[in-house]
Amino acid sequence: MRIRLGRLLRPDSLFSSAKPVVGCSAVPLGTQQTATDKQTAGIATAVALAATLFLTAKQQQQRQKLTRCEDGSVLGDHHRSRSLVSSPVRCETAAVPQGLELAQRTASVSESSIITLDVKSDRPGLLAQITEAMNGQHLDIRDAQIKTAEGGMQARHIYTVKDKKTGCALTDSKIEEVRQVLEKLGEVECSAVAWPTYTQAQVAEHTTKANRIWVSYKNGVYDITDFIANHPGGNEKILLAAGKPIDPFWRIYQQHEGRGNALTQLEKLRIGDLSDPAPAPKGDDPYDTDPLRHPGLKFHNNKPCNAELPEALMMDSWVTPNPIFFIRHHHPVPVIDHDEFRLVVEGEGAKHVSLTIDDLRNHFLKREVVSTIQCGGNRRSDLDKVKKTSGIPWGPGAISTARWGGVYLREVLMHCAGLSLEGVEWNGLRHVVCYGVDGMQASIPIEKALSPFGDVLLAYEMNGEPLPPEHGSPVRLIAPGIVGVRNVKWVGKIRTSKYEAEGVWQRGVAYKGFSPMKRSATEEECAKVQSIQEMPVTSSIVSPAKGAIVDGDDIEVKGIAWSGGGCGIVRVDVSADGGVTWVTAELAEGSEQHPSRSWAWTFWEACVPVTEEMRGKEITVLCRATDTSYNTQPERPEHIWNLRGLNCNSWHRVEVQHDDSD
Repeated sequence: MRIRLGRLLRPDSLFSSAKPVVGCSAVPLGTQQTATDKQTAGIATAVALAATLFLTAKQQQQRQKLTRCEDGSVLGDHHRSRSLVSSPVRCETAAVPQGLELAQRTASVSESSIITLDVKSDRPGLLAQITEAMNGQHLDIRDAQIKTAEGGMQARHIYTVKDKKTGCALTDSKIEEVRQVLEKLGEVECSAVAWPTYTQAQVAEHTTKANRIWVSYKNGVYDITDFIANHPGGNEKILLAAGKPIDPFWRIYQQHEGRGNALTQLEKLRIGDLSDPAPAPKGDDPYDTDPLRHPGLKFHNNKPCNAELPEALMMDSWVTPNPIFFIRHHHPVPVIDHDEFRLVVEGEGAKHVSLTIDDLRNHFLKREVVSTIQCGGNRRSDLDKVKKTSGIPWGPGAISTARWGGVYLREVLMHCAGLSLEGVEWNGLRHVVCYGVDGMQASIPIEKALSPFGDVLLAYEMNGEPLPPEHGSPVRLIAPGIVGVRNVKWVGKIRTSKYEAEGVWQRGVAYKGFSPMKRSATEEECAKVQSIQEMPVTSSIVSPAKGAIVDGDDIEVKGIAWSGGGCGIVRVDVSADGGVTWVTAELAEGSEQHPSRSWAWTFWEACVPVTEEMRGKEITVLCRATDTSYNTQPERPEHIWNLRGLNCNSWHRVEVQHDDSD
């Protein structure tokens, strides 16, 4: 076994041909997984440590004596120190592969070192021995990758490590200590340097797939080229950061730092350190003006705010009080001057119109609609139990109901902007696009917008009060029966169009459902899939709560049911024996709605008997709903799993403990 320590190269240069003072060993690679996965699976693949870029001691001395300047000249050792002090020309170490030039010698100390192992055959227990050896040397393993050869026993492990005592890359003396320990595992040839350092100017050169797309974050440099296609926020936004620091973007989209998975994913893409990171920005946090929030909400993020309606408060009232209505934001809550605000209406077949809030209040009939809004990712956490998806791990509380007051969108479009049904047909119009002041845009089908039975509102009131800033003041769209993301808040412009809205929330992967077999989706594949509009029938158990202690001969079960598209609820079934037998629930508030305009949820309750076999044991209570189209919920989440965790409507399950003591 050969062991080397060295610097990590870009993935496409790991096994490139050697340069004058560079040695590389090539191993045919196939599948890849993390070291943790390898251990978990009980696979002790034989590994060997080898530098992707290594220098012998003699070569290192030569490297120190010879530097290449940007003007092409070569300086000897006696010129080198003088040049670094007085010359404006930045010198770089010689014989480094193109694109991996080291920063000036005066650059900051590298943060990490790379340890790479290569072996030709398996040896049971070797992986554990290597891990134990590195732990014994007080190395902090920050990241690990394992690449195995297809059809063979060869493998390569690449570890990103720090010295726990210093928090930095390994010193020469520390490397020697590690070498002596690892030497006992096989033949060793090693010399080491930390992984590459780059300047901001060098990062700025990498903005296309042809020369790889790099970004920086704090003091790290990352190659994101292969990740872009699967970015949950879409290609457009992440490409804005190409060749730049992503720190300012993450300052707005603070869910990246709030949830560890984004940082973990980013660290896997790291290729080096940034020698000249920008100073931390000073000034007001863009979220400083966000409103105060009710502490009873179940918060997933604060910046931007994403919070659930707690199950314990869900059925206190058929309409959800404003302070505990669930919150789903993509950006800070905008601060809008109502006196200066104008709602613009435009598009093909329509006149250009600019309306004030007073215009909406005084020149149109006020309409009211009770409508439930549900996030497309509601109950995503149930799908995460099957396999991790991408997005906020919502429980069942990303849903709420309110009585909205405002004007019908169709009346604004037809009676004010002059849009006619003939004009819709003549111009081939298919969508109404709403633009939020915060930069969000989404669209609904024009048939929904213009239908006299669609009840689409431009709302300026919520539960009899002025619309709160949190929920879209001064004007928001309410599209009953449509997924929450289309109910655009802070609407500043409305446009009729032949095409649906642009951007990740409409055309990207964020709100499109794919087969359970799909693990990623290209832009072309997304274009072929319909954006989510109406949502499937669903129900959830509100009481008893998960883990509750119940007693007696019956379990009192309460919950909510709802279906998209205005479909009413005709039945809710409840079971405590895995679906062998069912009890039909009694439908309560909401059941009196029009069967095809049931925009709000329906409350229900049932009394489920406890059999002798269940007494004193854990019981799983389930529910399923059927709507007026006689669609019903699927049994298992495995059958509806999708990579973004959308439209989870499998049977809802709650485990309770029966107490049979006297």
